[in-house]
Amino acid sequence: MAVDVTALIDRLLDRENELSPPSATYKGIHDYDEEWDDPGPEGLAAYEALLAEYIPAVEGAAASASAEEAVDLTLARARLAQLDVYLRVLEAPRRNPLGVPATVIQTLFVMLVREYAPLAERLGAMRARLEKVPAYCEAAKAIFERPVARFTSQAEEMVTHGGPFLAQVLPAVAAKEGSSHAAAVQAAGEAAAAALADFVAHVKSLPARDDFAAGREAFDRLLQEYHLLDYDADSLLAFGEEALAQVQAEMVELADQIQPGAAPAEIIETFKRDHPAPEEILPFYREWMDRCRQFVVDRDLCGIPEGEELEVIPTPEFERSVIPYGAYMPPAAYEKRQKGFFYVTPVEAEAPPEVQAQKLAGHNRVKVPVVALHEAYPGHHLQLCWANKIERRIRRETHSNPLIEGWALYCEEMMREQGFYEDDRMVLGQKKDTLWRAARVVLDSSLHTGRMTFEEAVDFMVDVVALERVNAEAEVKRYIYTPTQPMSYLAGKHEIMKLREEYRRARPDDTLRAFHDRLLAVGSLPIKLVREAVLA
Repeated sequence: MAVDVTALIDRLLDRENELSPPSATYKGIHDYDEEWDDPGPEGLAAYEALLAEYIPAVEGAAASASAEEAVDLTLARARLAQLDVYLRVLEAPRRNPLGVPATVIQTLFVMLVREYAPLAERLGAMRARLEKVPAYCEAAKAIFERPVARFTSQAEEMVTHGGPFLAQVLPAVAAKEGSSHAAAVQAAGEAAAAALADFVAHVKSLPARDDFAAGREAFDRLLQEYHLLDYDADSLLAFGEEALAQVQAEMVELADQIQPGAAPAEIIETFKRDHPAPEEILPFYREWMDRCRQFVVDRDLCGIPEGEELEVIPTPEFERSVIPYGAYMPPAAYEKRQKGFFYVTPVEAEAPPEVQAQKLAGHNRVKVPVVALHEAYPGHHLQLCWANKIERRIRRETHSNPLIEGWALYCEEMMREQGFYEDDRMVLGQKKDTLWRAARVVLDSSLHTGRMTFEEAVDFMVDVVALERVNAEAEVKRYIYTPTQPMSYLAGKHEIMKLREEYRRARPDDTLRAFHDRLLAVGSLPIKLVREAVLA
């Protein structure tokens, strides 16, 4: 008997949204904006029940599925595999307390900055959520016995920097708005910040463990079952090491062309000192975002989605410990207004002088243009705005990192081919960033299979990639709780470059824009599925 695949997948996605209201809010589904997920034992049991119901249902539907339905079922199978690894192999909810404050603070920040409804309406929902934070934290306490020490430290950092957002920033916004919720938001925000601090104190009091590594089983399953890549931890490491050596050789050759006899690190250190003043950093990024967009239009590299918007804003304080330079938050998949936000991590005046100098070096005038095209045009912002136009629901709600990050890194190389970089220093800077992404592949596999310690990974980023130590530490903090995300950039770019060559052989008369438009029209799917669609 044929299965209604669309109905099956709709039920799966609806159940996911019911179990994770914060995720629904992020997608732009606002039916649950006053609720949290259940972070306690009953919530975990509900996810176990979801796996028990939908894994066999999805497998059973495959026998009678059409070609289009088979793609959707493959995506469903991949997201179920990720959840299975997350719950049963990584045991992430029981090992990592960072998820509790991150969920609360990031969700409320999204509700504040995304203008999907009048502010007064959003403040009402934020008040309702704030008032439920103490109960949320109490429920979460029940699942922790031996949290990972480094994750607990990162949870503490999140609360230290995010608590004032709840206790001060949101109440100030409500008061300025003249909201009827102002007094309640003030009280609830203070109580929520206190509850998160109490939660961190609780997990700090528990016996700690040091094993942040995902482990080989989890790492390999994520590569193969979630990302649909043909790597395991060993072959991925070999790929990363080979790429690292190749980029290092290219940098040596280019440095010698720029300044005969000079090492790449010498030239890089000179342009690190060429940066805007702290107060000029955000305007400098905005200028380059605009220049990138115009270059894409002038060279007809790909279509610009109608109605897209991008705003450059300071990185929220609670994110700065793990975002040393900048990051991008896309518009919600289901919201009419397609406005993305690019975070720029500012240089705090109160930071020690040596830290300020390291932070400023990361915002140098050679690096910023590469960051701007990677994050905005034709990188993340453009690609994700196109992905939000996909009609088939599971494809719109799929966000495959190797495609997303691979596309943005591919754009760095493609824009070099198109003459975007003004001189060889910029090309060297772009290659340095490619070296950084190759190092991420090496560290991703090494950290999560026990080949490398946290401290060794930081030293690697400082010694091999010439990252400033404060920024290297922020990078590695993120890598240890996001297995297979760091490898996504270079592995994804590698697959996209191979796909472009296949496309050129199959359609030699097509323009570069034709290839880009076909790829962007597929959405943020695993590259294996993107390849099938682009070459179809």
